[in-house]
Amino acid sequence: MKQMAILLLTIIFASSMSCNKTEPDKTNDNIDFTTVNKTIVIQKNDSISGTCKDLIFEINSNKQIEFSSILKVNSNLIVCDGYNSIITNSYTEKVLLLNEEFEISETSNWTEIQNLSLDDFAGKGEKYIGYRACFFPSGVDNFNYGWIKIKLSINKDTLAIISRATNHTNYKSIKTGHTE
Repeated sequence: MKQMAILLLTIIFASSMSCNKTEPDKTNDNIDFTTVNKTIVIQKNDSISGTCKDLIFEINSNKQIEFSSILKVNSNLIVCDGYNSIITNSYTEKVLLLNEEFEISETSNWTEIQNLSLDDFAGKGEKYIGYRACFFPSGVDNFNYGWIKIKLSINKDTLAIISRATNHTNYKSIKTGHTE
C-alpha cells in the first residue's frame, strides 16, 4: 500500500511538472527583420545602415586574378552617438562564420576593427555575421544585437547580402535566423 501511494504521488508530480512547461519570454523582443537582396561584385561596393555608421561590403582584386571580400565600418564623421561591432574569432580577428541558431549576446567576442576579412565565408553557402549596435542616449550605453545573412561565392568575386535582423530591445540577445 505504501509503494502504491508513492507511485501515485510520483505520477501526479510528474504530470504536474510536464504541464507547467513555459516557453521563453519573447514579449520583450522587438525584432526588425529586413530582406536586403544586394549583390556586391568587384568595383561595386555597397552598404547597409548601422547605428550611425554604415556597414560597407566590398570585393577587392589583385590584378583580377584573386579576390578578397571585406566588411568595413564607415569612418566618415556623422553627427551621432553610436558605433557598430562585429563578432570575430578571438584568435584570428576574422569575422566569425555563424550558423543558424547561434545566440548573439554581450558574451560574444566583439571587435571594432575597421576592415575585416569575409574570405572564410567563401563557398560555404548562406551564413551569418553577428553584430551589435551601440548608442548613448542620455550618456547611457545601449546595445542592440543582430545578424546579417550573406553568401560569398567560392572564388570570392560575388557577395550576396540576403537579409538582416536586429533586436531593438536593449541588451536582449537574438539567435541567427530568428525574424520575430
